[in-house]
Amino acid sequence: MITGHFGIAAGVRSQSRAPMGSVLFLALLGAAVLPDAMDALYWVINLCSPYGLYSHTLYAVVLEAAVVGGAVFLLTGSRAVTLMFVVVVLLHSPADFFTGRKLFIPGDDLLGLRFYDRPVLDWLLEVPVAIVGWWMLRRSGRGPRWATSVWALALMVATQTTFDVLSTGQRSLKPNRCAVVSSPADF
Repeated sequence: MITGHFGIAAGVRSQSRAPMGSVLFLALLGAAVLPDAMDALYWVINLCSPYGLYSHTLYAVVLEAAVVGGAVFLLTGSRAVTLMFVVVVLLHSPADFFTGRKLFIPGDDLLGLRFYDRPVLDWLLEVPVAIVGWWMLRRSGRGPRWATSVWALALMVATQTTFDVLSTGQRSLKPNRCAVVSSPADF
């Protein structure tokens, strides 16, 4: 998922009355894509994380949520804000079930519906999730003005559309340092 993660974060934010400024909201959006950011970091440092082993498995996501939650609690002292961050990180992997194919438990089978391989299906899933999250945030009045503007929604839809158009006919646009040979189970 790409923009769908932002929609999920916006939806989670809309449910909390805890005060949150723009910087903290941007951090929440970052937390929504933390496992993907970890994959990018592993790529930069030339570390192979096959099928999201170190970023998207249950154990990795729980660890990421705990670290983020601890840092947010230390910075804000707010249990409500901390809970938002933890929930957003934990919702990353279930959302990715629809778009990708990753390990959920190390050593287990790969799971996922692989909508990335069918960009129209990916767009039909992610854009509505982004729109509903944006709408929930806008209606709640709890988001920054820039995040609830029509321009923010247009940017998310344009970003998702661009990603899906560019990924048509591609195996994956996400960077990966693994020299993993695809097995018949991958197809």
